[in-house]
Amino acid sequence: MRKTLSCSALFALLLAASLPLAAQKVKIENQGEAAIAAEAKMLSDAAVEDAIGKAPSGRSQVVFYRAESSPGSAVAVRDAAGSAPIISLDPGMYFVAVTTPGTHSYATADTGPFSLDLEPGRTYYVQAIRNKMGATQLVHSNADKFQRAANR
Repeated sequence: MRKTLSCSALFALLLAASLPLAAQKVKIENQGEAAIAAEAKMLSDAAVEDAIGKAPSGRSQVVFYRAESSPGSAVAVRDAAGSAPIISLDPGMYFVAVTTPGTHSYATADTGPFSLDLEPGRTYYVQAIRNKMGATQLVHSNADKFQRAANR
């Protein structure tokens, strides 16, 4: 009888010890595509932030970029209130503009005001593109798209 209790106790101990491992395995297997995509986006955002830096305290930053594969000549981006360009983007270039929080408008030679409501401490991404007719435009973007454009 004593031997049976020992075997039962040993079995129960092994079962109890294996439950946390089994539960952990189930958790990993049940994360799914959404969790994997969210983790990949978080890692991508962190990598981009390491490369371009964080927005300074109390300030905002806007990353203007153009993909390497973007056709045509340079795209001049300017503050909509001024006439002097902030930057002239050739394909594959980017520029980080540090500015005050609030509403800001930017433009290209072909587009009117492109407004952004900037919050302090945040980084915003704007891609300069040329449409099929060759006209330039600014479009909202994100860190993941910026990183993919930089890696091509």
